[in-house]
Amino acid sequence: MDIKKKHINDNYCITERIIHKKLKKNIIIIGPSRSGKTTLSNKIKRIHTEYNIIHADSILWGIIRGLGKYEYYTTHVNERKNLAHSEMFQSILIEIFNSAVRYDKDGFGVILESAQLEPKMLKELSDNNICICLGHGTLNAKKIMEQCRKYDTCNDWSYKISDEDLLFNCKKWHQQNILFKKECLEFGIKYIDTSVNREKIFDNIINTLDN
Repeated sequence: MDIKKKHINDNYCITERIIHKKLKKNIIIIGPSRSGKTTLSNKIKRIHTEYNIIHADSILWGIIRGLGKYEYYTTHVNERKNLAHSEMFQSILIEIFNSAVRYDKDGFGVILESAQLEPKMLKELSDNNICICLGHGTLNAKKIMEQCRKYDTCNDWSYKISDEDLLFNCKKWHQQNILFKKECLEFGIKYIDTSVNREKIFDNIINTLDN
């Protein structure tokens, strides 16, 4: 190999290792539905491409399909929600996250985003990882629905449903939001209101990853 090219390649490898070491901040993002968890995760990934993202919903549907119960849980919504918010499923998510971090030998970084994880599940993880909760602040159900109509894209399942059905779900998300705020305070998890200036808030969060 040409000495000059080898020098450039060596410098590149050294720079890559420095960047990876700097970016090794594993992140858990929780919060009620439609608070911006997936959007923030994907935005971090677009800027810091080394990150690996774990979407809790993908894990949930993977388990459901693996059990051969796709049709059952598609039609039995309450049972699916009970499974999603069960302590068993939350424990599975934590173990998947811990395993991903453990096998991240190159220090690329891991992001877990989940609407299912409760703040109390993160109390043993918050010392060594960035744990944040995105929420709707003081918005009521109708205001949350307005946020959904503002930020939803055609890829979101709620994009095409009626206002009546969306409001029904927003009432549940409003109650979830209240619970998240309360438990974040109790267990020392940072709660971030994304109801106003969402994009600016996301930019500020991303900027902290470089500090």
